[in-house]
Amino acid sequence: MTRIALPFALICGGLASSAAASIGYGVQPPGDFHKGEAVARQGEHWLALRVHDDSAELLSVRTKVKRVFDALNDAEGEASGESVSAIGMDDATMLLRGPGLRPGAVAYASKIPQSSEHGLPTSRLTLGRREYRMATRCVADRTEATVEQPAYTCTIDLIEGDRRQSLVSLAAYRESPDARLQFASEAAPNVIFAGDLDHDGRLDLIFDTTDHYNLSRPTLFLSSAADRGMLVRAVATHAALGC
Repeated sequence: MTRIALPFALICGGLASSAAASIGYGVQPPGDFHKGEAVARQGEHWLALRVHDDSAELLSVRTKVKRVFDALNDAEGEASGESVSAIGMDDATMLLRGPGLRPGAVAYASKIPQSSEHGLPTSRLTLGRREYRMATRCVADRTEATVEQPAYTCTIDLIEGDRRQSLVSLAAYRESPDARLQFASEAAPNVIFAGDLDHDGRLDLIFDTTDHYNLSRPTLFLSSAADRGMLVRAVATHAALGC
């Protein structure tokens, strides 16, 4: 079976990746990016998420965005890349903005990784008296499978009580019928932060929904923006390519 892969020009060509957001929301990782990938602009007001061992806070900051040399795309003397940081702060986990987000302490959810029979992400999250689980469920994808390399479609869900919500779906496969499952394209989705960012007592997430080893896609999920029957809603996503 051929692993799912982005075209080479998209993976390593420095093409701009879209950064989607609901009105008023934004998510911006600190760091260096290819031209067009940064959504923050010089001198804007954002909230910087600072995470300690067992606590977190949002701090009002201004952003610094400067041109830098892009080793992949620039010739000598050029500077098409963009470096994003919070002025006066070098340990921000993420820059955020949007309705319901304000400076101050943020309740931090404890995370307990759990084992699963297929080896893909699963964990228990505790926020105050609320307990959540993130679990991966997989079903066989017979359209892509071969006898030597079985294929699957896996969904990472957020669960509270009897409520379950799908956050992202990914292709997966086994190298052989007896091997452990792994995500296609060496994707490594992961929870960047879990806590109560919007102060409503319910779990919010910054979750990297990447489906490729060379793509980062941190997504802000907020409970206060969720529609009826949902636990959270994705309000902002930032996509950036590596290389």
